[in-house]
Amino acid sequence: MEYNNQNNLQQPNTLVFGILSLVLGPVLAIIFGAIGKKKGKEFVEQGGQLVGASKVGVILSKIGFILGIIGTIFLVIYIILVAVGAANGAFNF
Repeated sequence: MEYNNQNNLQQPNTLVFGILSLVLGPVLAIIFGAIGKKKGKEFVEQGGQLVGASKVGVILSKIGFILGIIGTIFLVIYIILVAVGAANGAFNF
């Protein structure tokens, strides 16, 4: 039984990173999304082909990365608004 060298390349575990990028908070989503995208890109550069779960993982990583950036922007804006409100005495405890 002969094997094609391309099939001997180990599929990257991009699905794990893609799911983590969607589940975890915005800052970690950026990190895990970037890792998933990088692993997929490196695999393709080595001559592999993303199919099945690996392809879905890269797509989820990209979505998680984008949502992580958006979530981080909203988080920073929220923290700034709370800090400004606290400085102006908007909160009476």
